[in-house]
Amino acid sequence: MRTTRLLAVMLELSRSNSTVTELATRHGVSTRTIQRDVAALHEMGVPVWTRTGPGGGVGLVHGWRSPLAGMTGAELQALVIGEAASRGLGLQEDFVTARLKMLSASSAQSRAVDAAHERVLIDNERWFAEPGHPAALPAVARAVWSGRRVAASYLRPGQDGPAQRLLDPLGLVLKTDVWYLVAAHRRRVRTYRLSRLTDARVLEDVARRPPGFSLREYWEQASRDFEASIYTLPVRLRIPSGSVAMLRSAVPGPHTVAALGACRSVAGDRIELELLMESMEIATAQLLAVPGVEVREPAELRNELYRRGLELTALNHPGPHRGE
Repeated sequence: MRTTRLLAVMLELSRSNSTVTELATRHGVSTRTIQRDVAALHEMGVPVWTRTGPGGGVGLVHGWRSPLAGMTGAELQALVIGEAASRGLGLQEDFVTARLKMLSASSAQSRAVDAAHERVLIDNERWFAEPGHPAALPAVARAVWSGRRVAASYLRPGQDGPAQRLLDPLGLVLKTDVWYLVAAHRRRVRTYRLSRLTDARVLEDVARRPPGFSLREYWEQASRDFEASIYTLPVRLRIPSGSVAMLRSAVPGPHTVAALGACRSVAGDRIELELLMESMEIATAQLLAVPGVEVREPAELRNELYRRGLELTALNHPGPHRGE
């Protein structure tokens, strides 16, 4: 698991310097994975350095001593998964304690991290929304930590009732403030939104974990696949150059950024671009918020915007309100 590898890498570096390639070979992962591990250790407050060229590699600042020997298992877990996830899993106090123990290893490091802690706050929760606390989270978390199977009911959108699932948990993902379980069902790895998982029971059976499985790499690919599955409506439109900021706000995401980077100027101060959007309904709602937008294709979206425009004009025409 990544937690074990992070701790092993840190302990190895506390004994002697190494290289990314050597660490990747010893732990059976890619050099890119080790680079991410090094970045994660740095974020945790470990004074790790990297150098390129002859005599370079990866190491720890001379004289630093790890306080890990004095940490409990829960404190180590909380430190690795971070403050937001620790709060959701009931490990907030363990995270605070682990952080204090880590900082106690070096007064200089402690002062630097304390300064950052007082000046930067990361808030992972959405505006005007209650943070989600899925009922299945405690049981699923126990299964993930212990490597046990889970029997649960899962209610997918559009289904009349929940389906029974026997799951091999592989990891938990906290996306903004929404929890997801990555698990294998019949040896196929899938993503389950925890708020739709009910009656989760941890079994005594040991969970099967695919050889070489990486939660981070799986999630990155799954995120790309998900975005590709929902952005399927090609749209060609024109907007005034002054509406670029409004387009970015109304239609956020990398597709819009890429489309703006490839746009071309047309008559006057207008630009034309092509981008992928979601469904016709969502595209209509988003583009209504962009001043001066002109949809060139598809005709169905153009006609829907025209209809909505006429409706809004009739309802908001200057003068006395109808019925007065």
